Amino acid sequence: MEEQEIKANSYTNTPKYRIGAVSRLAGLSADVVRVWERRYGAIKPQRSEGGSRLYSDADIARLRRLRQAVEQGHAIGQVAKLPESELENLSARNRSSIRMAGDLSDPYEVSKERFLEAITRMDVVTADEEISRAATLYPPRVIVKNIVVPLLVEIGERWAHKDLGIAHEHVATNLIRNLLSSMFRLYPPDETAETIVLATTSGERHEFGILISALLAATRGWRVVYLGADLPAAEITRAARIVKARVLAISLVNSQNPLNRQELLHISETTPSYTRVWIGGQEAQQHRDLVEKADWIFVRDLDDLDDRLKR
Repeated sequence: MEEQEIKANSYTNTPKYRIGAVSRLAGLSADVVRVWERRYGAIKPQRSEGGSRLYSDADIARLRRLRQAVEQGHAIGQVAKLPESELENLSARNRSSIRMAGDLSDPYEVSKERFLEAITRMDVVTADEEISRAATLYPPRVIVKNIVVPLLVEIGERWAHKDLGIAHEHVATNLIRNLLSSMFRLYPPDETAETIVLATTSGERHEFGILISALLAATRGWRVVYLGADLPAAEITRAARIVKARVLAISLVNSQNPLNRQELLHISETTPSYTRVWIGGQEAQQHRDLVEKADWIFVRDLDDLDDRLKR
């Protein structure tokens, strides 16, 4: 109903939509709408008698055009204050370019390819701009599922086939790590939030599983204590006791780590009784007997984790 109304009156300036409807109709997260409004002055909503922001059909139409411009590679800071006529011309030129180049309608695929092309030629600035642009468009869970995880898989495969060198891999993963870390600040917990501690044990240096998990937890309202990778089990459970963690989440990936069993045993013996342990990673299944005896929770994948965080 709302979408039909916008099509029929796409340039009316009557303020009538709240932020939730704007987010849905413009295809942007509420956080992105607020940032574009406050930081870049892209739109200027009016206020209701109660002080709430109200947006018009024209605001939504403009946000859609801006989203398309950013998806096609333009920085929001460059296009946010363009007049409608220039935005429309920009959109028309981009549509023409896409028809000439072929169908590149998947914005996630476009972002990934541009990032990887920049990494291949060691253009760190462009790669950083591309992945940061995606972060301004999509909610963290969408970025993780559709861009970050596929990128990490693709980078690993290209490195294994010698299409990317070690230096390429380091540059790419550092940029992705910095992006994920910076997004935590957007989700401060409230005073009643439960605490989750995330870490990997000694000898386990694969960090992205718990880093992504930590970001998902923050978006779900948890108080996140991110300890990082390669930490002795005694330090992990000590931290869990200090913060009175509701959940301790650990990841196990490295099958060649001789300390795995010893570290897990220590965690099972010293974790506070009020803390539930969640364990994930491809190597975790090799210790099913210990996990079941300790009454820990196996986390199958990120979707399973996100579901548990919601509950």
